[in-house]
Amino acid sequence: MPGFSFLVTLLMGLGALGLRRAASPAVAGILAGGAALTALGLGVEVGWLVDVGVVGAAVSLGVIVGRTVAPRASAMGLILGVLSVADIIWVASDQGSSAGWMGQVGNFAIDFGSGTSSIGTLDLILAAAVAAHWIRRDAGVPTVLASAPLGMVLANIYVALSGADNLPLVPFITLGWLLVEGAHRLTRGRKDPG
Repeated sequence: MPGFSFLVTLLMGLGALGLRRAASPAVAGILAGGAALTALGLGVEVGWLVDVGVVGAAVSLGVIVGRTVAPRASAMGLILGVLSVADIIWVASDQGSSAGWMGQVGNFAIDFGSGTSSIGTLDLILAAAVAAHWIRRDAGVPTVLASAPLGMVLANIYVALSGADNLPLVPFITLGWLLVEGAHRLTRGRKDPG
């Protein structure tokens, strides 16, 4: 479904905003992940419960990561750069399309009836981490929400133009972050530390 990755990464940003005042986002992640594992362990055929658990755990972990990174552009840029290279290598080595257990754990997928759309679970965590990092830098809500969804728009445009399949999404999240970082600096009228 076109726009799936945009909507899911926007949801990650909204989740990070929702947890911005939480003393311990890990509690939310443990509860969400626990609900998903319990449903799987009991054999409950409620796929949406597992999906909610995956999203909740991804948001929580992303917020923890985003809060851990120093509130400077250079710190997030370094992390995104390294992860972009790793993601490109991962997908180029054909590991990004893993089936079986790794494919189930490593991908967040929803069946829409007309087809299945998916995004990597680590991409979701990174989307929440970038949003949490912007929150830590006291950015406004549009800035907090923009990076990963903008990257997904760019990825969708690339797919439409090239016909490519199974893209490494971290470089697109990085590109979205770079564009938002540039706009943030222009609108602030000064260079942020870092």
